[in-house]
Amino acid sequence: MVQTLSAHVAFRPEAKVTHLCLAGDESFLAWAEKGGRVSIGDFTEDASKNKSIHWKSQSTVVGLCSRGNRLFALDDMNGLTCLDSDAHVAWSTEIPGGGFSLHQGPNSMAVVDALGRLHVIGYDGKKADGFPTIEGVLRARYVGQFLAVAHEDGMVHVLKGGEVTWQRPSRGEVGESITVLGSHNDEQLIIGREGYALVDGDEEALEMEVWDLQHNTLIQRSDLKNRLTHCQSSADALYCGFDDGLVTKYADGVHEEVMRTNYAVQNLTVSGNQLIISSWFYLFGSHSDGTFWKMEHQGMPSLVVASNKGRVCFFAGEDQNDWTDAEPIGSFSLLDDYIDVDPSELTEWFQKASVEPQRSAEEIYRIDDSVDELLTEDERNMQGATLDDSIESLQDALGDLSEELDDEVPGTLNIDASTLLEALDDELSNMAMMPDEDLFDALNETISAPIPPVPKAGDDRTIVCDEDGTAVVVLDGMGSEDVQNRIVMWSWVDSTGKEISSKPQVKVRLDAGVHRFELRICDSEGQWSSDSIQLTLNKA
Repeated sequence: MVQTLSAHVAFRPEAKVTHLCLAGDESFLAWAEKGGRVSIGDFTEDASKNKSIHWKSQSTVVGLCSRGNRLFALDDMNGLTCLDSDAHVAWSTEIPGGGFSLHQGPNSMAVVDALGRLHVIGYDGKKADGFPTIEGVLRARYVGQFLAVAHEDGMVHVLKGGEVTWQRPSRGEVGESITVLGSHNDEQLIIGREGYALVDGDEEALEMEVWDLQHNTLIQRSDLKNRLTHCQSSADALYCGFDDGLVTKYADGVHEEVMRTNYAVQNLTVSGNQLIISSWFYLFGSHSDGTFWKMEHQGMPSLVVASNKGRVCFFAGEDQNDWTDAEPIGSFSLLDDYIDVDPSELTEWFQKASVEPQRSAEEIYRIDDSVDELLTEDERNMQGATLDDSIESLQDALGDLSEELDDEVPGTLNIDASTLLEALDDELSNMAMMPDEDLFDALNETISAPIPPVPKAGDDRTIVCDEDGTAVVVLDGMGSEDVQNRIVMWSWVDSTGKEISSKPQVKVRLDAGVHRFELRICDSEGQWSSDSIQLTLNKA
């Protein structure tokens, strides 16, 4: 058993969600979808009543933030657009070359364009004057009133009021990269760095630096065993997330382990007295009292937003499979009580439930005569006639026919109508007296033999890996043929013979190379059959 929180589907987007933004006053939730659609959602405690309005960008949205009742969307072609709460355009500012990333500050926004140039834009849409031209920017982060930007070569500039107040030169003979920019207490800049190895095969230098921006001094530099990718500050602590799934609480140069998720940390969010961790297809929660909870999403929930005290939290992400439907936006509250569930039940909140409406016995067995209104008078009379009436009508019709046939007409066949009618009466009587057992035996004779199910693991595929050299693949056996619903057991097995799932669908993260999986199914008679699939993963 694991502890979890009650989660619900807040919204069902039409496409993959790429950005998520919660208004500071919690008045609306906004999200951007693949394809350029931006939605503003009005949410209530009853998720079924949530509504949203939309605005369509001409290109892909690469950044989203809010201030008051205004929403700001950065796209990769035109620039920055301001929307009101009704999704109407308030103003638009062109960004030469298109946008790359958007960073929200206390008095302005920092925009990095597609060519790595820095632009500072006020919340009124006007570009700030007096800022120096800075190029080659890969990352940016506001630290209180300071704006820190990291460059391709590892150099970091810190600006305040349009002036460069501090510059960190790149370190190392071969070079380095900045893996993360963070902040703590609005005065300290956190830098995660990776120093390149001089010789192929040597271990890279992984470090974390803490700088005091008020005095431009280095507070602490510590060696790391793994790459620092995320950091998030709370009122009394600094939390760090690493690419191996480790999450730590940092203080005075010491990293205290909070938890290990076993997968790369994708997001850290602090809300109230809890830390929310996104890793793989899961959300993990760490409470200040030492308790933990876990939640599962249909996709990788790299997008998490939460109110200050955790009254409402939203999360979204994709499964990196373009052939599946868009994953839902989930919601939960950190104020709810924990629930003990089996790990297999963590997915229930996002499954589409097909609830059969409950009907009373009166509704099931009532006489429905509404169809009678669609019939003609003759059809209604025929419908109400008894079997004897029908036989009598048949006899009358055959009697008329017999009178015609009794007249001797040269070249025709003379039929005894009375004998024919007696034979029909006897046959109808025999049908009425047939025992139920005989009737069912006659029906069963028409039933075909059992049709065994046929497993189908899918066609062999070639897949291009992500930048980290891995890819998430969905093994899908739902295409298996099972016309009589005879499958009682599923099993996905890897090339070593190890079972990796007992469900028809499973998500796996694979390294570059050739991988083979076997889908095995068992029918209701205990017969096993299998099919295999080969996946070839190439590096990007």
